[in-house]
Amino acid sequence: MKIVHLSDIHIWRYSINPVKLWGKRAVGMAELFTGRAKKFRLERMEDVVERVKSINADHLLITGDLTTTAMRREFEQAREALGPLLGDPDRVSILPGNHDRYTSRSVRTRAFERVFGAFSPGDSFPWLRHLDERTAILALDATRAHLSATGRLPDDQFHQARELLLTTDPRPKRLIVACHYPVAAPEAYQSELRKKRMVNAADVARWLRRVGPHLYCSGHVHAAWAHRPHEVPEQLSLNAGAPLLRDPTGRRPPGFLEIDLTEQSVTVKHHAWTGMDWSIMPMVTDLRLFGSEAGSLVRD
Repeated sequence: MKIVHLSDIHIWRYSINPVKLWGKRAVGMAELFTGRAKKFRLERMEDVVERVKSINADHLLITGDLTTTAMRREFEQAREALGPLLGDPDRVSILPGNHDRYTSRSVRTRAFERVFGAFSPGDSFPWLRHLDERTAILALDATRAHLSATGRLPDDQFHQARELLLTTDPRPKRLIVACHYPVAAPEAYQSELRKKRMVNAADVARWLRRVGPHLYCSGHVHAAWAHRPHEVPEQLSLNAGAPLLRDPTGRRPPGFLEIDLTEQSVTVKHHAWTGMDWSIMPMVTDLRLFGSEAGSLVRD
């Protein structure tokens, strides 16, 4: 099975409409005018879509931040730009990021769900989607309308996710947990994640230590990684980075991940834009993650 993992597209629109510019959105728009817009090159979106299409993956997973300030036009523009990839909703899973829940109004009006709700198998989180007889995605939503970029997995969603894995039949042998917020990061990005973390990530990590081997697909930090966190030893943490990011340093090449799952192994490649062309960077090669005990779960 081949999966493309995409995240943090950050479609943005300038607005000077005073009706729309209040609270946190005013801060977000000020950031756009003072330089953030230059960091995300919208003119490259078509090329990203064509690259993803060329892979012909079995499933597309997008882990949030399709927009920048959760304006209606940003959502519409993101849907239009991704259109060539969204022909079959059964082969696409899309989760919100904190920028898609940027204001309390966007949460209250379910702005994300109105545009991208068709790419979730349920009306609320958590949900479990079976991709085949062995593979499933467990989707979590730790976003919230908050002055900071921090998130929190709500207690009721946390409880439902645990019960969902314990009671689902058949139990997935190859589990993919998807959430916009990482639970851990490689050392190079730990200080950055700390500033905008999931505040109950330690509780989530303690639970994930008990669910057996799994992939954890996230976004939020604009860097691609494949990481085995000591907090969750049986987890392969995958972060897709940001495909439209402008990277003058060369240390955070923009792109997305291609994940290949065989019976028991995982291979991960980073499709990275070098500034001139695409380059494929191997991140994980034939890691034997899903053994005979994969999928064993322990009740708390």
